[in-house]
Amino acid sequence: MNDLNKYLVRFGLVLLITAPIIIFVMGETAVKTMLYKICLVVTAWGLAEMIWGIGYKKVFGKTECMADDQKLPMLLFRGILYAAIILALTLGL
Repeated sequence: MNDLNKYLVRFGLVLLITAPIIIFVMGETAVKTMLYKICLVVTAWGLAEMIWGIGYKKVFGKTECMADDQKLPMLLFRGILYAAIILALTLGL
């Protein structure tokens, strides 16, 4: 629960500060667009988790059981996979 509070403070504080500024400067449509993009990123992250779990987790196994020299390439691949799916969904590809 401590990690959840840390992330809520970290990102919630940023949103609490930037949201009124964006509303004042750019109007309500900017906020709607931001919320839409945030929803797309969350959906893409969920899709990436599902693709990782179904397609690649059986091949690579758990990261906790790996040696350090095996972890880096696998985590790099996972990060590229997540980034590609998030970019593809948010750019509408």
